[in-house]
Amino acid sequence: PCIEALDRAAWRRAWRSAGDRAPEARKDRAGETGYRAAVAEHLLRHRGLAAGAASVVLATAGTSTAVGELAAALLRPGDTVAIEDPGYLRAVGAFQAAGTTVLPVPVDAHGLCVDRIPAGVRAVYCTPAHQFPMGARMPAGRRVELVEFARSTGTLVIEDDYDGELRYDTAPLPLLAAMAPDVVVHLGTTSKIIAPTLGVGWLVARPDITEAVLAHRARIGSSPSPAGQLVLAEFARNGDLARHLRRLRRMVPPRRALLVGELADRGLPVLGDDAGSHVVVELPDVAAEAAAVDAARSRGVLLDGLARHHLATPHRFGVALGYTALTSTELARAVPIAADCLAAQVTR
Repeated sequence: PCIEALDRAAWRRAWRSAGDRAPEARKDRAGETGYRAAVAEHLLRHRGLAAGAASVVLATAGTSTAVGELAAALLRPGDTVAIEDPGYLRAVGAFQAAGTTVLPVPVDAHGLCVDRIPAGVRAVYCTPAHQFPMGARMPAGRRVELVEFARSTGTLVIEDDYDGELRYDTAPLPLLAAMAPDVVVHLGTTSKIIAPTLGVGWLVARPDITEAVLAHRARIGSSPSPAGQLVLAEFARNGDLARHLRRLRRMVPPRRALLVGELADRGLPVLGDDAGSHVVVELPDVAAEAAAVDAARSRGVLLDGLARHHLATPHRFGVALGYTALTSTELARAVPIAADCLAAQVTR
């Protein structure tokens, strides 16, 4: 996340307001009422998703935790789940911890390849707004194809919208959950737009699914912590969340432009939409990827290789370059080093 974009006065104000309430004897397993209302308003305003009679908002402790809860509440050990490859391996871990079998599905320039989903899967996990890590946006036609697949096969689609608020070129496409609340569970998080240390996210799904998740929480005695929820609710209540998102959308594009410009100067194209907080530079093979990562590390810059993001045998190589977490000064120092190390492997 771009911590530099946070208005520290607004941040302190939210924490003070959140702390100015009496202790309570127990937590609400669904989440704090004010938090759920703030999330519902945020989703309607920024993502075009209306939570109402057809869908319910639950608080979560974050995306990975929510995936684990869905797996435990809805799936049985041995059930199969399809996930993008390369993709988000923490989601893979959450599914596997619940005893499910995770099957890889290739991605292309338009995201998850729907026609490659294995037969018989109970659920499909995907990141359609900004595929992680390759950065593609799933176009409208493929979204319709995925929804039709889910409805015709009885498959549940889990939509991870981890950074959907961060688009800088065009308006976002409709969420899968807005298109098909009958077959889609929507997951969101504050990790990319504010900070992962809040430890809060949300789940939006039809009532029978949210009831199953709540029943699972009751069985094992778990519920998301109220602290981060209260802070987010206060951050949103007086408009600071909306102002923060506007500031974020102003501050992040120049960072991306700096990175893309340095790469372009060295003849390196990038993959991924003008969105989110990272771009991808592909390299010819695993040896080139490892060499670039090692060279950058020796000069004090950490690069994230694509090979580690595969569930199956790695077949896409290169690095995912984040441009938000560093300060502006750190980014200006790190980007030329990263670009030089990548260029050296392309031209060797």
